[in-house]
Amino acid sequence: MNTAEALIGLLEQDGVKHIFGHPGEQILPFYKALKDSSIEHILTRHEQGAVHAADAYARSSGNYGMCISTAGPGAMNLVMGLATAFKDSVPLLVITGDNDYSRKDEDIFQNSPINDVFENITVASFHPSSAESAIFNLIESLIMLHKCPKGPVHINLSKDVLMEEVNIEGISLEKLIDSSKTPIFDDVSSDLDCFNERISNRDDLYELVNIFDDQFNYFDGKLVFIDDFSKNVMANVDNSINLAIDKLKSSRKPLIVVGNGIVWGKAIEKLNAIVSKTWVPIATTFHSKGVISEDDKLNLGIVGLRGTSIANYAYENSDCILVLGARLSERTIAACDFNEVKDKIMHVNIDEDCLKGNINICMDASDLLDLLLDEFESKEYKDKDFILYQDWINEIYSHHEPLIVDGIEESEENYTPLRPPYAINKIVNAFKGSYFLSDAGTHTTWTTLLSSNDKFGKLLFSGGFGPMGYGLPGAIGVAVAHPDSQVVVICGDGDIQMVIQELATIREYDLNVNVFIIDNSQLGIIRQWEETVYDMDKYQIDLSNPDFVKLAEAYGIESMKVESREDLELAIDKAFGSSHAFLADVCVCEENIPLPK
Repeated sequence: MNTAEALIGLLEQDGVKHIFGHPGEQILPFYKALKDSSIEHILTRHEQGAVHAADAYARSSGNYGMCISTAGPGAMNLVMGLATAFKDSVPLLVITGDNDYSRKDEDIFQNSPINDVFENITVASFHPSSAESAIFNLIESLIMLHKCPKGPVHINLSKDVLMEEVNIEGISLEKLIDSSKTPIFDDVSSDLDCFNERISNRDDLYELVNIFDDQFNYFDGKLVFIDDFSKNVMANVDNSINLAIDKLKSSRKPLIVVGNGIVWGKAIEKLNAIVSKTWVPIATTFHSKGVISEDDKLNLGIVGLRGTSIANYAYENSDCILVLGARLSERTIAACDFNEVKDKIMHVNIDEDCLKGNINICMDASDLLDLLLDEFESKEYKDKDFILYQDWINEIYSHHEPLIVDGIEESEENYTPLRPPYAINKIVNAFKGSYFLSDAGTHTTWTTLLSSNDKFGKLLFSGGFGPMGYGLPGAIGVAVAHPDSQVVVICGDGDIQMVIQELATIREYDLNVNVFIIDNSQLGIIRQWEETVYDMDKYQIDLSNPDFVKLAEAYGIESMKVESREDLELAIDKAFGSSHAFLADVCVCEENIPLPK
């Protein structure tokens, strides 16, 4: 078999069911192998659509997503979506094709420095020069995605490498992943620098460990090697863990802040068990919304910019904050001056680069939850009266300020066009329990403020990068991952025109995606910044839009224009009653989003 066939075989072993992509000349050997596999390829109309779809597939399923493209322009079209996933630490496996490896430095047709670009927006970017190193890089990548899901991993596959013959008989991918306890190439101590320099060339490494003859026995040897050099490092980690647990147990005003690392660590059930045992209140980041039921009084809601009043009060006034699997971005820590709370923070994250606390622990949040569960199961704490936190919880709720969003109520005045918050509120309430995807713009604020799903992954959007055009292709990924669920896109008229060609993908695969365009014929949030921040007149924000209804119908998708409350009710009924795609062009008036306090 050739390399392409071997790679597909390993992906099948790993349980990959869907790949999003767009073919091209240099990646065709991979497509030839894919054609005869059990993996379904979803043909998007643009590579940006493929990577956004894979991203949302991952976010909604809790498993890594996968996308592929060809060389040059195909690979570069992935950059927007790849940067989006990287900023939000979404685990993706990204495969690109390339010209022959022997000509990688020549100025030939469609040659481009793919790895030089991608290494800045991925956890790792490989360019194997042989069949054997390509197999090794794939296994290395899969171990990273399973054991240390910090973001996208990229493999650039030259056409001649894809065509090489190789034998992978006897390789058990499951065994290799299960036996690997730490990421292979993560430096755990500076003492490894000399070793890493010696094996920096992956081909030398391949020769060094004799990969196929010894069934990857190298992995066990490498792990022992790391352990020998990292005893002091691990001792420091153990000390930090013990200190964090002691501080949490002695706290009288504790708070746990959870991020998406809880999801990638498959630890939602563990988190809920901790909450039920300890009565420690929980606050979430935007991306971890729903990991705890919103009906649970211990769930304080989102913390930070546009956070709830009680979550932000608890964050500012707690005496001990345990942060699990969150980056603590500037939007999350915006509740107060970070320097005032930093000494209270114990930060646990698999990515060492984002640790910001007084006590920092570089480990999977799921593993720390295991330690906490063991601790609270011990006899000393089984009978502990955790109701002692009741005074703290009462204090938090005494500062509750109900969320009030102007414009969502029924009014005697029938706005024409509709007010955006009114329309969005009607949509999110009608489709409660569905998957929602939002984009970048004013509608995003109202959607996040008004949606209330009590299950993780039901509201998806790009937080750290915020590109226009995420919602529509993202909906493709969610619909493929959850074929029996309804998927709702709430996007702007500017957003959808970035990626409108993906309506063809939605129609081709008959996906149950309902698209509501919040159409104000302008780049609304940019207009608001121009007027309120820069004190300038409107400039370059008005949009002369096409007829979205006719466009949707040209793609074979049922659609209607919404200009009144009655139209909106009818559109919602049509979308809700159908198992096929539907698009509504919802005409709304110009309105500023509410700015956070």
